[in-house]
Amino acid sequence: MFTPTKLLTTKNFKTIKGEKYGYTTYILYLAPATQNSKGINLCPNASPGCATACLFTSGFGGMYEKVKIGRMNKTEWYLHDRNGFLAQLDKELTAIEKRHAGNLKMLSIRLNGTTDIRYEKLIIRDEKNIFELHPSIQFYDYTKNPKRFDIVLPSNYQLTFSRSEENEEICLNLLSRGFNVAMVFNKLPTRYKGFEVINGDENDLRFLDPKGVVVGLKYKYSTGKGGEIVNTDAFESGFVIMN
Repeated sequence: MFTPTKLLTTKNFKTIKGEKYGYTTYILYLAPATQNSKGINLCPNASPGCATACLFTSGFGGMYEKVKIGRMNKTEWYLHDRNGFLAQLDKELTAIEKRHAGNLKMLSIRLNGTTDIRYEKLIIRDEKNIFELHPSIQFYDYTKNPKRFDIVLPSNYQLTFSRSEENEEICLNLLSRGFNVAMVFNKLPTRYKGFEVINGDENDLRFLDPKGVVVGLKYKYSTGKGGEIVNTDAFESGFVIMN
């Protein structure tokens, strides 16, 4: 393992879509679930269907071995030297703020590209978490942890809940409370169980979405080794909603 020189990246298909709207988005990708030397689950609420269909095995993560290795090295840094990892993240965000000074309103950060870490609980310095240290930046994430919606999050951090084949009831409850839920479909509908469905594939700028809607996402087919099995499992498990 080597220590990465950079954690955040803008080089992925999600950020390119946001650029059409004038936004620059940086994302932090780590290895998901228990794919690390310590076997620690960084996606503790993930269902079997979610783990199978994870973006770690689809998109660039599935196509390029170097991408996987890079994400795994970042993960090992987080697990073995969390203080050093968080200090580097803080340093990079400070540099990004300077780089985008005067246009911070068009900047966003997604820390959980392929994980579900509660960064709001990680104190970095001055008894503050990363969101409190960088209040001028808009952060956002997806999560499968419903408990995160029962606390008051920093005002610059927006969360979208993610549906799996195991949490349908939780999804409907959160939608009724005005929160947004991302759901994966084989074909996007206009409504799902009485709730409006918006096209979440147009961009990844979830903090711009209206409240209380389903963020519809089309299933991203796994292109890596064993992709056919992964894709079959994603549909048969119920992770992908068929309509």
